[in-house]
Amino acid sequence: MTALSSIAHTEGFAIEYDATISETMECMLSNGNGVAVLLKEKRPLAIVTESLLLAHMEALDYNAEVIDLSSRPVITAHKARPVESAFDLVVTNNIRRLVLVDDEGLYCGIVLQEDLFDFLEEDVYKVDLKVADLLSSDAQVITVDEDATLHDALFVMCDKHIGSVVIADRQENAVGIVTEKDILSAGYKHIDMYQNIRSVMSSPVVSVSEQSPVSEVISRMQKSAIRRVVVIGRDGRMRALLTNRDIFQHVKGNVARMLEIKLRHAKEIMDLLPEAIIEIFDIPGQQAIHWMNRRAQLLFGKALLNQHPDRLMGASAWGRLYRELGEREVIQNNLVTIRGKSFEFSGTLSHNINSRYIKLIAKDVTEHEEAKKILREEISEEIRLRRENEYLMMQQARMASMGETVGYIAHQWRQPLAQMGGILMNLESSYLFGELDKSYLTEKIEQGNALIKYMSRTIDDFRLFFQPNRESETFDVADSIQRAVQIVSASLNYYHIEVKRAFTRERFFAAGYPNEFSQAILNLINNARDALSQKPTYPKTISITVKELGSDTEILVCDDGGGIDPQLLSTLFEPYVTGRRESGGTGVGLYITRLIIEQKMKGKIEASNRADGACFRIFLPSVG
Repeated sequence: MTALSSIAHTEGFAIEYDATISETMECMLSNGNGVAVLLKEKRPLAIVTESLLLAHMEALDYNAEVIDLSSRPVITAHKARPVESAFDLVVTNNIRRLVLVDDEGLYCGIVLQEDLFDFLEEDVYKVDLKVADLLSSDAQVITVDEDATLHDALFVMCDKHIGSVVIADRQENAVGIVTEKDILSAGYKHIDMYQNIRSVMSSPVVSVSEQSPVSEVISRMQKSAIRRVVVIGRDGRMRALLTNRDIFQHVKGNVARMLEIKLRHAKEIMDLLPEAIIEIFDIPGQQAIHWMNRRAQLLFGKALLNQHPDRLMGASAWGRLYRELGEREVIQNNLVTIRGKSFEFSGTLSHNINSRYIKLIAKDVTEHEEAKKILREEISEEIRLRRENEYLMMQQARMASMGETVGYIAHQWRQPLAQMGGILMNLESSYLFGELDKSYLTEKIEQGNALIKYMSRTIDDFRLFFQPNRESETFDVADSIQRAVQIVSASLNYYHIEVKRAFTRERFFAAGYPNEFSQAILNLINNARDALSQKPTYPKTISITVKELGSDTEILVCDDGGGIDPQLLSTLFEPYVTGRRESGGTGVGLYITRLIIEQKMKGKIEASNRADGACFRIFLPSVG
């Protein structure tokens, strides 16, 4: 249905309630429809028409407030009401204009009687309906002589309560017409009311035969933008003045008949649709199903007719749908289970003249929902398998890490063990040569104990380094990087690899798991070490740069070991991708590194090649 707001005039018809008569006349003449709506705080207070002003024309004080003259109440309608509802309001209240308001009663525009003609279809007034069918037996034309004055025409209009008079010559032929608008315009321009009427009349007069089809008359009115035509009888004389109001009076009943026919045709079409369609009367305090198309009757049964909707879908589901309709007046794809089957309900809540009704469309999506359920189960299974796979990779990475840890410890202990061997050899030599005394023995024992403490501290450092953090915490990124470098320092020294650190400040704080982050950095350093161990020339360098970049901390771990195979760059962080398979690489380290950085630390990691080697860039959200 078309809402009244879609054909409303929203500009040029409203003025403030305290406007003067002169200002009101200017508004009425400007919009060309002889009406003004008086507003107070945006609410319609009164309506001023040409006939109202003409009734006081001879005594008008143009500077007085027009509200003092207006007493006719404003007939309003909600802007969302269908256009069809306006016909009854216009005819019943004998008005030519309908003021529109919103939910709060604020002015939204005005609909003119002429606007409604566009919605009158030919089957309303029937092709064979003639003008004569609309005229009463006592119909007549009110005329004034062509020698009359404006004052004479004004007197006749007010006396007969009509909106126009026909100007006739001595042979009683129509030579012109004067309307309320013409008199009003003359008064506004301060034209002498005793001037000859020919100065303001409209000519020539549009006339039609009493045998003319009504459809033809309406078409001529619309094209000429007029509201009245003179009807000529079979004898060639004027018989009546026909107005668009007369037409509306006649077709009022036919509008209802037309809507009824349209509704019947619409329901016949809806019976052919594959979706179930249900109409529900929404009576205050209760609802009832009053119509179902064939598909709905087949799915849900005819017994639901005249029953409450909760008999169809249950009180809980209906309550949910009804609340949403009340709030938004439309619902879409609401899933409801009925007798073990799944349906998506969409629909609207509509306001008729005296009632509300709900139209629902139900789509059977049982197969779709079953497919979604199977897909969800497949996704859940895939997630479970992926987690198991990640667990296995974690275990594999842990085992690899344990092997590397043993290697780290071996590197860290190699020198102290050699020193301990030297101490024992010195003790043995001193004993053989008789030089072993208490002082020398005490000195060597102290040196041995110091080496043992160093080796024990190394074990503690490794144990704490590889112990995962259980809870997220704020930590110093620079400190975690230093710890990772310290763990692998002996191995780096063995391959003569130099680590260059460039921190733009002393501390960089992030939130997360410091030990896991150190493990990620260690993985990157190990990759660089493995690449540099194959490099035949010097220098061999790993550079670690940390700086602040906006709201992030940026960490760069780069080397001069020749770079990454370009074919591997796009998949480098995927599991089991490695360029060192011949030398024992598993392709798990970088995958674990990405999990730590992106999932646990909520950061980002990316890899690239530069001129002489590989570069890994990490972004972590800064804290503090």
